[in-house]
Amino acid sequence: MLRLGKLTDYAMLILSHLAQMPTSILSATMIADTLHLTVPTVSKILKMLSDAGLVSATRGAEGGYRLIRPAAEISIADVIAAMEGGLAMTECCDSISHCTIASMCTMKENWKKINKMVYSLLDGISVVDMLMPLPSLANEGTPNGK
Repeated sequence: MLRLGKLTDYAMLILSHLAQMPTSILSATMIADTLHLTVPTVSKILKMLSDAGLVSATRGAEGGYRLIRPAAEISIADVIAAMEGGLAMTECCDSISHCTIASMCTMKENWKKINKMVYSLLDGISVVDMLMPLPSLANEGTPNGK
């Protein structure tokens, strides 16, 4: 089964919450309370998102977090890269492959093409798109036309 980690799923929830209040600066505690997550988990995710340049932190009594750029410009692929280090469906799709049969593998190039297609799809769906039901992708393409 292909599955994203729980922290990546929570990161999407946090970014979606921040997207609904783009001018507000929200503390980790406020976010955790609203989303029914623990403060340490939210703090860890916000640190990772900050390191990736997706959110900014403001220190102090009135401090907190906000999106660095509009939510419509943050894709699911950006979030996966921030939380999981990028998308690699197989070992040969990773930037540093340790596969022992890579030199003779007959499927490597096909996996790389599939990986690019999945990445392209995820890169075409933004945090804003995730705030509402997505259209049927099979019939209508990605939400923002990418």
